[in-house]
Amino acid sequence: MGLIKKARTGLGRAIQIIGIILWLVTGLVVFIWTLYVLFSVFGIWTIFVGLILAPITYVASIFIVWFSTGIFPLIMLIPYVASWVGMGLIALGGAISGED
Repeated sequence: MGLIKKARTGLGRAIQIIGIILWLVTGLVVFIWTLYVLFSVFGIWTIFVGLILAPITYVASIFIVWFSTGIFPLIMLIPYVASWVGMGLIALGGAISGED
């Protein structure tokens, strides 16, 4: 029984690590992309506002880029969806590994 529990914990942690790396990399790409668009359209002060409201900036990044440029960012959907998949992997790994 101990070996199966260790295997579940190891597999869950491995999935969580993959999810964390995916979420951090793609989330950072989306966040920096959004800050760049805000800077290029509205000026430098929007970088500070975007950093102060970082969670809102991240969640609404597709809409921020869309409404700022007037063009729907199809290419931005790839890292945006991948970041949400990373968060899902983190939750899945936590559910697999169970309680410690």
